[in-house]
Amino acid sequence: MAELQISNYNIDALFDAINEALSKEPLVLVAIQSMNTGKWTMSRLWRKWMSITAEFMAANGVTMPLMLKADGSAYGKRAFSCDDAHELFTSQWLGLDADGTRLSWSKKGHDGMRPATKGERFNALRKHENWCVDKGVRLFVPRNSEYEQLQREQNQ
Repeated sequence: MAELQISNYNIDALFDAINEALSKEPLVLVAIQSMNTGKWTMSRLWRKWMSITAEFMAANGVTMPLMLKADGSAYGKRAFSCDDAHELFTSQWLGLDADGTRLSWSKKGHDGMRPATKGERFNALRKHENWCVDKGVRLFVPRNSEYEQLQREQNQ
């Protein structure tokens, strides 16, 4: 049986998976645990990396449209900001869960988003770190941070 992330919105998926497993095996084991979102350190590291990324992108000519005309065409430009980087790379690296719900760096989720788990946050940071290495952007990883500890566990 596969691992499932269950909430009040998709609890039927749990029962469907259990019924399917019981149709194949007479006895199955079901374990329930809380989804840990980790500490705030990975979120703070993400925001710092977004600031560094935005500086790199702005220095390389990336801009954002200032306003849109009624026909949808953009006019005016503004500098690419760390909030722009956060939105862009959150959608790129965290994305959506299996139910199509957008993932969030917040602890509680908001605006219909689900908080990302510690593993999902870790993977987003790894993807962004790889993207930055490819582009030549230098990022720092604090010693003994949650991210570095997870990297060590992953590499063992």
